[in-house]
Parts: sequence; structure tokens; C-alpha cells
Amino acid sequence: MQQINKDSTVPAFLWDYSISFITDQSGLTDHYHHCYKVVISLDKSFKFSIDGQTFSGIRGYITNQDVPHSYSAPNLNVLVSLIEVNSVWGVKLRTLLGNKSWVDINTILEPAQYNNVLPVNYKELSNAVLIPYVNNFLDSFFSMMPPAQTIHTDDRMQRVLQFIDKNLHNPLELEDLQPHINLSTERIRHLFVQQMHISFSQYVLWKRIRKTMQMAIAGESKLTEACHRFGFSDQSHFNKAFKRIFGVTPFGIIRYSRVLL
Repeated sequence: MQQINKDSTVPAFLWDYSISFITDQSGLTDHYHHCYKVVISLDKSFKFSIDGQTFSGIRGYITNQDVPHSYSAPNLNVLVSLIEVNSVWGVKLRTLLGNKSWVDINTILEPAQYNNVLPVNYKELSNAVLIPYVNNFLDSFFSMMPPAQTIHTDDRMQRVLQFIDKNLHNPLELEDLQPHINLSTERIRHLFVQQMHISFSQYVLWKRIRKTMQMAIAGESKLTEACHRFGFSDQSHFNKAFKRIFGVTPFGIIRYSRVLL
């Protein structure tokens, strides 16, 4: 793996297109999400359950969208990255996964390569130093995969995405997109799924969860205030949506995990 300059500027796209964190929680309960998920143990193997089966001796896995799964990794540190489906990394994962529920990372990485995921002293490093290591590893990891299909979002979708990003703090419905691309709501719905590989409502939810967590973790506002700002009726509403996607409450992530922000 290429050596990182420890004075490197933190790459923006790690947080722009993923939610990544290091956790020592013993495991995550059965959950599913509308993004792709990469999980790698920083210590040793663990148990992973999916499609009614449990697998032992797993060092890492990648799961497809909307597939319930869980893992048990007591006393281990685990790197978790949830990857936006239409990002550069997401398109790579879509090509790799196809219709499969999951892929064992052992089919991609050699045993010795697990030692290059993070530097040995990663717990002592600041995020400003650590995040470039994570970014470099993920870039190297995705470069081992087959060539990806081309990302295609036309000008209409670009206008839609820009509008969504600017209005996450407001109510958002498909009808709000019509003035920007002059299509019926049904046509917009179809176009969105076709080009983004996720429904409009789930895309907006994903963006709002990321923005809420970003503000809370960065200390820009309390979690309750951030929830209200980005369209959640209350913290209970946010907690429910968050746990369904992550398999753990936001409190569990904030208190017991190191979010790479």
C-alpha cells in the first residue's frame, strides 16, 4: 500500500459519500440499509449472519442493499463504512455484488493485507491523520475489484440532487422537483431509481441522517436540535430510522464508536 503523507489534507469525499466509523461494540443486531456496507475486523475473525445462515471465521464482508444481517465480534475493533450507492465507490460495489446478498472480503484481500487497513497505532492518531489512511485503504481496496460500469446521471438529475442538498432542512416531496426538470411525479420517481439505484425517499432519509449526525458529532448543535433541523419530528423518530439502518442507536455510535468525520 502506498505510504500516506501524515500532513495530508483530509479528503472530503470520505464523509461526502460514506459514513465510516471504528467501533468496539460486540456486534450489531439484525438490520438493513439502502446503501452498501463494508465491514473489516482490525483484530481477528468474527461471526456473521445473513440469509438464515451464520458464518464463522469472517474477517470482513460487503453487503448489498436491503439485506437483513448481523454480526457478533466481542472484544474486537471493527471498521464499518456505509457507502452511498451512486458514488464512485458505490458503483464499484454494485458491479462486484450484482444480485448477491454479500461477498466475503477474504475473496478480495490476502491475509497479510489486513495488516494494511490501518496503522498499528491508529488509536493514538487524530482524525486529521487517520482519515487519509482510511481513504487510501478504501481506494486501494476498490482498485482490486473488477472495472465498474459507468456512472450516468444526466443534467436533470444533477439539478435534482443539487436542489435536495440545498433543501434538506425543508419538507421534500417529489412534487417539489417538478419545476426543476419539468416531468411528472411518476416519471421523476422512475428516473430517480433508474439513475440513483435508490428511491427518492430513501435517498433523502440517508442524506438527512448523515447531516444530522455530522452536526451532532462536530458539536455544531445538540442531537435533538439537529434532528429537528433536518426534518425528523423528534429524536425518537430519528433513533428509529437510524437503528433500522445501522443496527445500533445513534447514542451507541456517538458514545462507543469513533466516527471518521
